[in-house]
Amino acid sequence: MKKTLYQSLIGAAALVLLGAGCGGSAASTGPDGGIFKSVDAGTTWVSKSRLLTVGTPASFAPTDVTTVVVDPKDPKAMWVGTSANGIFYTFDGGEGWLIAKNFAPAELMLTESIVNGLAVDPENSCVVYATITAPTTKSYLIRTVNCGRSWGVLYAFNELKEEQLRAVAVNPSNPKQLFLGDTAGDVFRSDNAGASWKKVVRFEDRAIRTIAIHKNGNVFVGTARGGLRMSYDAGENWQQAELKQFAGAEEVYAIAFAPANPTRLLIGTKYGILRSDDLGKTWTAYELLTAPIETQILSVAVNPKNSNRIFYGTPSGFYRTEDDGKTWTTKRMPTTRVPKNILVDVQKGADGAAVELLWVGMWRPPQK
Repeated sequence: MKKTLYQSLIGAAALVLLGAGCGGSAASTGPDGGIFKSVDAGTTWVSKSRLLTVGTPASFAPTDVTTVVVDPKDPKAMWVGTSANGIFYTFDGGEGWLIAKNFAPAELMLTESIVNGLAVDPENSCVVYATITAPTTKSYLIRTVNCGRSWGVLYAFNELKEEQLRAVAVNPSNPKQLFLGDTAGDVFRSDNAGASWKKVVRFEDRAIRTIAIHKNGNVFVGTARGGLRMSYDAGENWQQAELKQFAGAEEVYAIAFAPANPTRLLIGTKYGILRSDDLGKTWTAYELLTAPIETQILSVAVNPKNSNRIFYGTPSGFYRTEDDGKTWTTKRMPTTRVPKNILVDVQKGADGAAVELLWVGMWRPPQK
């Protein structure tokens, strides 16, 4: 189904890919953004931002990437959110990309919107959710149910004029259960795939940055200035992770699970990378090349087959370990931007051997 849909959209996409909506954000000055791929643990990188067009070649390399997700059922299907150019998606492992067109209300202007969060339904690959901020500054949760052919508004955020929806997550054990987080510190839950919503908690003045849901249904929320919050009963009750001994850990930027070690949880913070081997009850800190509180750990990823292989990104570089943090190396990337998003996957190569694939979405912080 995906292959047929993908081919049918190429011609239509060519009509919009070269328009003003694909020129990059105001902070972008060159084609060193978009998506980069590595098959040698970050030693070398290749830009993978080519758009499927007819005639003149085009790409979204000038854009700043805010978020990247991969389809849990199909690793060749990926969705990318940007800081001013909407959503791009691929069904062939990044060899060619399409832009999500605006079939929602006109004021949405999807191809010019900021995309704050993305999530793919773990059981239905054609259902994808996105939290966006339109050029009007209104914030929405939008959804496609047909692999990107059309998008509609699922939730219009009008409660607070100056607040925005940030994170969206789907419960992998119950795909009808969704969680949303906003910049006011609110967390909302839907138990019917977005048809209705309930505010389950507000963390006062603690903007929600990211939400991750474990395969067992436990919910983890990373906040600004409020640390990590956890719920073990679908959002009915919440706990705050005990991180006071780690100065700066109240700033949480990234959450990562380790599929090969189902009780392990990693978070990227202003302090550094913290690890819990009991899903949030106790914590230890990795000793990194960067000193505590020296930088922001914007992205963290763990090899799904080998928990000892960890990757992280900061405003100054890309780092990796092959021995669970005993030693680290840093690798130069062919871009001036920041590795804000890291994905790692293991797939079979042409010869049948396992190949580790690294994907990095590059981003430039907004100009102050």
